[in-house]
Amino acid sequence: MARKKGLNVYNTDRTFNINLTTKQDESKFVKVTRLNEKEIEREMDKLKEESTRFSKRNDKIYLLFKQRYPNDTLHSKIFNHGGSIKYYSDGRVPIPVINQLAGVPQSEVIYQCKKEYTAEDVMNVHLASMATSVVVDVPIVLPDINIYDYLFSLHPLRYHVDKVRISFPALKEDEIQERHKKYYLFYNGMYHLKAKYKYQCFCHLQEPLSTWKMNIWLVCDSKKDKQMVEDMVLNDNKRFRRMESPFAVEGE
Repeated sequence: MARKKGLNVYNTDRTFNINLTTKQDESKFVKVTRLNEKEIEREMDKLKEESTRFSKRNDKIYLLFKQRYPNDTLHSKIFNHGGSIKYYSDGRVPIPVINQLAGVPQSEVIYQCKKEYTAEDVMNVHLASMATSVVVDVPIVLPDINIYDYLFSLHPLRYHVDKVRISFPALKEDEIQERHKKYYLFYNGMYHLKAKYKYQCFCHLQEPLSTWKMNIWLVCDSKKDKQMVEDMVLNDNKRFRRMESPFAVEGE
């Protein structure tokens, strides 16, 4: 039985490496805030009472944020009884949190992408990667952000990041300047990056991130937007496969 191709170090299988999702699909989680803490804690306590030999878990996805003064008691209960955990951090993740995430079957740490990583930052990512899935959140606003800056910043994390989540924040009316208008379309009360520029961003990041074994996830604004990017992927993927063939003729 032939081995199924997947992303590996240096991408020797020549995987095209793009996964598409939408903002709607990405937002299917329970964001834990001060407003819903008591309700969530009651649900966790109920699951604890119903647990026997193993901790009973529900099927919900919880998004936790690193905070200066977190509710450690509630977080521990969610780690023990939540179905899936996403832990978002704008810096290093505390070691006790990494240890707790190691015990959650479906969990991931989401790091906010930084311009530069210190040796301590890199070590923290390495430790997290041994315990759970590691995601780096990469928001792009064109033309304000140089995509290659992200490559320089991600280089020290190579081989220890499972997923790079590339998102394109919509801009408000008062955020749009003349330099943005080439790249954005206005609909639903916001300015959204055009699909072709989303795909171009992927193309610039594809080769190095694939070499570093980082799966690329592109977040689209809607199903229609996703379909437009899918069409571009399909066309390029066919050409990519033809070029990989030993019998391919360039320009076919």
